[in-house]
Amino acid sequence: MKQASLTAEQWGILQQYRFHRGAPHALAGTEAGELLDEQGVVNYLNERLSLMGANDLKTAASLLMKRYAFVAALGMLAATFWDRKLNLSPDNLVLVDQVSEKGLWLPQFHLRDTTVEEMTSWSEKKEFIRSLFSGHLDKVIGVLKRSVKLSTLILWENIAVYLFWIYENDAFLTDERLQDKKENDLAQLLSDENSHWFGVYNKNPLSRYYTDKVRVEGQEGKIRVRKTCCFSYQLENGEQFRCKNCPQTCKVKRLTSM
Repeated sequence: MKQASLTAEQWGILQQYRFHRGAPHALAGTEAGELLDEQGVVNYLNERLSLMGANDLKTAASLLMKRYAFVAALGMLAATFWDRKLNLSPDNLVLVDQVSEKGLWLPQFHLRDTTVEEMTSWSEKKEFIRSLFSGHLDKVIGVLKRSVKLSTLILWENIAVYLFWIYENDAFLTDERLQDKKENDLAQLLSDENSHWFGVYNKNPLSRYYTDKVRVEGQEGKIRVRKTCCFSYQLENGEQFRCKNCPQTCKVKRLTSM
């Protein structure tokens, strides 16, 4: 890899999805590394139950992973569409609490070290993917599974939803020449042959969620219905936060795919 940079427009895209350059103000935020400790993540969640609008740790943990999924999503956005490697190691990320006008907990992510490298080969990209998932996201999943007893199926689907969104969002496809790269990267991310990229798995933990989109009553166009429930509806005033692809509501309304 060689030293590189992002354009102002690219940094702007990351900021749009709550990723910021540089450390936050002094004493603000929580280093992501603290979430790799079982007691540390329990303390983190307990301290934010009210802020999240959650009544229990499982709901809070699922919400945390939905927000943390953007580490994977934006990391792969930069890797696939820009050939750039961001420093997304746990000790380089700081989470800062923020709540939207609607009352939704949307923590901001700050990158202390904003060094960017250009990936010039497939082997470099593979190494980055392994470090991102097996070396980082899978560790957070393991901690949440052990400390809160939340199913890894829910946690991995929380990541998958946003990861698939990156690859299915044409807004990031600024050059037609990127189409083949996008399709290849997604295929590799879903391949069972690459299950070791994500941790100790016999089967790829993402591929089970990449299902056909179907027509659902009350929704425009086709959507991919979740296999697991993320518990967002259990948040305070939670019905407004229920996913449009929630399996609890889509299951009985699902129409014949056309």
